[in-house]
Amino acid sequence: MAQGDVFEAVSRRSVVLGAASLCVLVAWPRVDEALHPGGPGRETDSPALRHDVDPQGVTRVRTSRRWVALTFDDGPDPRFTPDVLDVLRTYGCRATFFAVGSNVEAHPDLARRIVAEGHRLSNHTHDHVWLDRVDTDTVADQLIRGRDAVAAFDPTGGRLVRPPRGWTSRSVARSTSELGMRSVYWSTCLESALHDGPAVAGGAVGAVLGPGDVLLAHDGGRVVGPNPQDLDRSRTVEALPVLLERLRRRGLVGVPVQDLVASGTPH
Repeated sequence: MAQGDVFEAVSRRSVVLGAASLCVLVAWPRVDEALHPGGPGRETDSPALRHDVDPQGVTRVRTSRRWVALTFDDGPDPRFTPDVLDVLRTYGCRATFFAVGSNVEAHPDLARRIVAEGHRLSNHTHDHVWLDRVDTDTVADQLIRGRDAVAAFDPTGGRLVRPPRGWTSRSVARSTSELGMRSVYWSTCLESALHDGPAVAGGAVGAVLGPGDVLLAHDGGRVVGPNPQDLDRSRTVEALPVLLERLRRRGLVGVPVQDLVASGTPH
């Protein structure tokens, strides 16, 4: 999954877009069908698999605007979110933060700042639960509680949801739709390119993003609950200015995914 600003354009595009299908942090074992009540027994680790079970989900948008959706997951996190916000402000970009509800409740000051600076808060479940591995009641509970945590700061932001890891199923998609929500996935993932270092990754990803793309990055490293994690996102913070500078030079503007969806036809 390596990227490089010095790579040839074709090589760069093939590697970055290949990485987009799998923005995960470690390899996780497959789940037996019997232990997978929420879905078909396979992780949806590619855009094709996600579209197969959730055709209404958003991966890209056909748009006439030179816009790229900037999205950040797993926050807010006081170690990294303030720095991400500072970089976005420097480059005049806005973004959608798919926030974990329990993190929003733990850090209301950061949630408040996100919205005050023109960004959107959206739903990443309440406890970062892998929705395709739980029953439908738990799916609904996680989506509703995540939505409500976000709604305290962004009243309509929770209508868009990103399933943790992008793992979904027909059952999860049905529950999401029944709650009046829509799932948002991604076309390119910044962290999948960090193997070659932040500067190279930022330049490479910034070079291949195009109008209508949805970028996934992470402002949060710490999550408590059933799937705990404690990760260092400082390399993402380092890569972000390089990426945004490349977008600016190419005449592309970073916007919340809500704005991108409203500008065209999601697919």
